[in-house]
Amino acid sequence: MKNDDLSNDLSEFLRKDPFMEYNHIQVDVVGTQCTRLHADLVPESMNPHGISHGGLLYTLADCAAGITARADGRDYVTQNASMNFLRNVRSGSVFAKSTLLKRGRRVVVVHVEILDQGGTLLADAVVNMMQVTVPPEK
Repeated sequence: MKNDDLSNDLSEFLRKDPFMEYNHIQVDVVGTQCTRLHADLVPESMNPHGISHGGLLYTLADCAAGITARADGRDYVTQNASMNFLRNVRSGSVFAKSTLLKRGRRVVVVHVEILDQGGTLLADAVVNMMQVTVPPEK
């Protein structure tokens, strides 16, 4: 994982993220402008038709957008997302590439492309992340 703009808090957060681990998502690059993730397709990644589950593609987009937003050191949750599913795959790996569109005071807008190993666009998303204050753990 390359982490040019990565804070210690975000690094620790990503190391302990059971959701991403459960979904077999690996972090490749993290930054305040761009993040790249990938998931190797396993049987649990597939839908009943034998192609990658749309939920996995959405999850990749949401995680990539959230990590890009959170790279500024603040906490975010998904406020809104719009995704177009264009193609699908039966094997290999899928990749998410997020690009920052706008970083406001409380809202971050991120564009995410989901690609296959050959660079074919599988899905395209725009995700709005809202900055939140997380109460300290007891």
